[in-house]
Amino acid sequence: MTIHYELRSASLTGYEAEVTRLGGDLQRLLCEAGLTLAQLRDGDFLLGSHQVIQLLARGAERLACPDLGMRVAGHQGIEMLGLLGTLLCAQPNLQAAFAAAQRYMALHNKAEHWRLQQHGGHVYLRRIEHFYGAEHAQQYREMAVTACARLAREICGNPEVRPLRVEFSHSPLAAEKAYRQHFGCEVLFNQEHDCLVFAGSVMTLPVKPLSSQAQARIDDYLRDLLASLHDSLEMQVRTLITQTLGLHLHSLEHIAALLGLHPRTLQRRLLAENLSFKQLVVEVKMQLASWHLHASTMDLTRLADALGYNDLAAFSRAFKNHHGLAPSRWREQHRMA
Repeated sequence: MTIHYELRSASLTGYEAEVTRLGGDLQRLLCEAGLTLAQLRDGDFLLGSHQVIQLLARGAERLACPDLGMRVAGHQGIEMLGLLGTLLCAQPNLQAAFAAAQRYMALHNKAEHWRLQQHGGHVYLRRIEHFYGAEHAQQYREMAVTACARLAREICGNPEVRPLRVEFSHSPLAAEKAYRQHFGCEVLFNQEHDCLVFAGSVMTLPVKPLSSQAQARIDDYLRDLLASLHDSLEMQVRTLITQTLGLHLHSLEHIAALLGLHPRTLQRRLLAENLSFKQLVVEVKMQLASWHLHASTMDLTRLADALGYNDLAAFSRAFKNHHGLAPSRWREQHRMA
């Protein structure tokens, strides 16, 4: 079963303006992605994640603009989130807003979600995508992370709110200076996850109040919309596997418990969809491995641990069994492609 992940076309707010400013052929880029200008401007038109990835990657290449994704994000404010934006602004502080985004991201974007964690006085906002290692997605990732950092400032109405550090799972696309201009902080690459790191004190900042009209929108439509957003069992299992790999907690028993199911019940339900838990674990691991090998220079031992393998030898055997090549050789070939 192939799952198609969709985003509201508002997620590309700023794309038309940047392509036009840089002298690009917007109509050609849209046509190649199977889209029209009217659909791009609609805001609520549903785009496939592959279309968004293609538009950003091809636009950056043809316009010789390696920071295109970050530039596009510079146009994106709370209004581009639609109903999700009104929900975030109804929260008392920034931490509650992030928690709401973590829970209700599917209202705007079914291709990813964000996970909020606190440790040692810092807050880690980790981005988790659902399409598992699509090639050429680096511009999309940079747009998403930059937009999130920008929204943190806008939600609380404080232009001084910035992350302490930004982490990307891929190698840099642009010069270091460009990243510092967009984020105003340290930016690291070839990390395990895409992540924004904030000072814990920032999370207590109050959120700008919503208008009464926006509050009414939440009351009238949120419950009905959420009730319609039921992800497939396959998507739920894949996402939970991805989140728990690095902690080595991706067992059938643990994933079933997270879903509120008995392990045998989960196995039966997957079997009814011609799937197996073991198959999904292998596919998620191999798709994530392929992404990191293609897009980053992460050390293989570190990658093996991030994917839940006990050691590098176990990872290398599994990768070779799946792809027919050792991970180091696969990386060499795809770096040259």
